Amino acid sequence: VRSNRGVAGIDGTVSTAIGAALAHEREGGPDTPARTVALIGDLTFVHDSSGLLIGPTEPTPRRLTIVVSNDNGGGIFELLEQGDPRFSDVSSRVFGTPHDVDVGALCRAYHVESRQIEVGELAAALDEPGAGMRVLEVKADRSSLRQLHAAIKAAL
Repeated sequence: VRSNRGVAGIDGTVSTAIGAALAHEREGGPDTPARTVALIGDLTFVHDSSGLLIGPTEPTPRRLTIVVSNDNGGGIFELLEQGDPRFSDVSSRVFGTPHDVDVGALCRAYHVESRQIEVGELAAALDEPGAGMRVLEVKADRSSLRQLHAAIKAAL
């Protein structure tokens, strides 16, 4: 497990995932490269999407899946003080950063395979054999993050 500048860092996250995948693949050997999965939010992905541009003479990961949790903005801020339901009338606009970016179109611009899946399809999609880089976009609902994190905390 690796993280980039903490759990809320965004700068260079896609690039870090690509570099980590290239390093990790060496562990699997030339015939069976190890698989790398990166889980990032939509703002992080959009912010660092230019990291998908790899020069034609540079090595490209052979087994990298980037999972983009897309809640159309900065869902992490829903978990902080400003995300308190009492401030919901302004917090989404000020902190949520809605963007409506078409993640698939962004991937196509960089010639990276992508598809949108439901959260219930994620485990099966991750088990699929695949080669190269791909992006799996999972739509998320920002309004349920506080309840989800509270349930996780209660279960620990």
